[in-house]
Amino acid sequence: MKYYIVALFDDETYQVISPIQKNMSKKFRASRNSTMPFIPLGIVDNPNLDKLYPVIQKIISPYKTFRIDATDSVYLYDNTKSINLRIDNKGYINRISRSLKDMLILNGFNVKFFEDNFIFLASMGYISKDYKKQDVKLNFPNIYKDNSFIKLRIKKIEVWKIPTIKKDIPLKSYILKEF
Repeated sequence: MKYYIVALFDDETYQVISPIQKNMSKKFRASRNSTMPFIPLGIVDNPNLDKLYPVIQKIISPYKTFRIDATDSVYLYDNTKSINLRIDNKGYINRISRSLKDMLILNGFNVKFFEDNFIFLASMGYISKDYKKQDVKLNFPNIYKDNSFIKLRIKKIEVWKIPTIKKDIPLKSYILKEF
């Protein structure tokens, strides 16, 4: 069984991302029952959950809530068959992803990580050839006012069993420290 380690946003951020997610799901005919947007950090195959949770807790414990920059560009990722929002300023999220990868491999877990971090908006059953190599610029003047990016706040890290079901209950949640 695969378990997903994902980063989640705070409530204000979800209010900002929701119109983008609905619009892109409609445009690309993606699943209407998409989960809330998240950043996939890694996939662990058949772990011993009793050993996995303390390792993740040890890695996540020193981090506070932090911000990332999401650009106004959406792309389709063929490996996960998903619609994704690009991330521009990836400092902390890359550091967390890299340290998770290193520590989980050192502890003997079978781990798969993505080469780049992105915000998962919706899943698709099929990706047309027309859309595969195309980046779509968003047209949300009320969200992207002066810049071509918006600041989004990461609030917690969770372990999920299946990330594409809307009413998925997290197995374990790690809330990051507040400022």
